[in-house]
Amino acid sequence: MLLDEYEALEKSWGIDLPRAAEVKSLLTTENNARGDGEWFTKYSYSKPIDFTETPFVQLTTQQVAEANNKIENFKIRTIKFRQNEQSVVEVFKTHDIQAAEGDYYFYKARDHGNDTIVLLYKTADKELYKYEWHQ
Repeated sequence: MLLDEYEALEKSWGIDLPRAAEVKSLLTTENNARGDGEWFTKYSYSKPIDFTETPFVQLTTQQVAEANNKIENFKIRTIKFRQNEQSVVEVFKTHDIQAAEGDYYFYKARDHGNDTIVLLYKTADKELYKYEWHQ
């Protein structure tokens, strides 16, 4: 049985997200049977998410740069790994998401940084962006 998006997040990263009104894959580059690849996904919610009992942090002014650096690193690694493939570059140009004070953020890495996830919830838009990398 294949895991759905939410079960996979729970199993792989220990993140339990509420069901979104809409889930849109912005970029999927799964490579092989091992599941290597990159995923950039947008979750749109009809009401705000309560992050009080989660590992997400609400970003302060001082933490915004760290979150944006993690997102930028994902973009750079993906574009480099995909050898500047134009469709990949265009996705990141079209969806240039930036963290802001008050947004919620989660980051985790394992396997010496070969597997990473960045989750950014834009409070004003009620949208969560997932940047997931497996190599």
